[in-house]
Amino acid sequence: MHAQEGNTLRPTTHGALWLSAGTELKPFKKRDGAITERAFNKNFSLTGELGWRAALDPFVTKQAYVSASARYRVSDLWRVGTEYRWSFRDPTRTNTGRLDLQSWLRWKTGRIRLDHRFQYEHDFIAITKVRSTLRNRLGVEYNIPKWKLDPHASAELFTGLHYTGNRNIGIRYELGTELVLDKSKDRVVGLAMRYDTELNSVRPQNTWILVISFEQDFKKK
Repeated sequence: MHAQEGNTLRPTTHGALWLSAGTELKPFKKRDGAITERAFNKNFSLTGELGWRAALDPFVTKQAYVSASARYRVSDLWRVGTEYRWSFRDPTRTNTGRLDLQSWLRWKTGRIRLDHRFQYEHDFIAITKVRSTLRNRLGVEYNIPKWKLDPHASAELFTGLHYTGNRNIGIRYELGTELVLDKSKDRVVGLAMRYDTELNSVRPQNTWILVISFEQDFKKK
């Protein structure tokens, strides 16, 4: 009975706060007076993001990061991209870099939009840890008539690739909304609640995460 009471597989639950600010820029967009525009120039974009993450119990900074990415819209349905992120960890952990390869599928019918994101990410950390991860996220958004705060929900599965064997290491659920601040849709504020749960871990951890984001799209006139 005493051994059962001390079971290490019993999960713990924590809270977290994530803040981020991002920009998007199309560097090769058509110049003033130009009649035609190459498909690559029109569909290629660069993005940047600054982020900060903190634990709430107790309140302490866990990570701050800066990332840069390139994205290309292959068609109305398919987009691809790559991203590099540098993370500044808390004093007890080493700063790390991460490289991502991403693919998005988006499909819209009526007031419903479905999207799927497949992502391969590689963290430049010790080989004994899970350095490479596959992420599969499926999301849905509904456009409510005459309402600015359209809801979206998603579920994401994390699969760790390791020399000791590949395994699912986590699931993330999200429910949120976005608010467009201007008619040109250049500025967007996002608010979401996420729930992370670890899988196949000796000491699994569940985390409730409040996410606040701001995006600015710079469009050439």
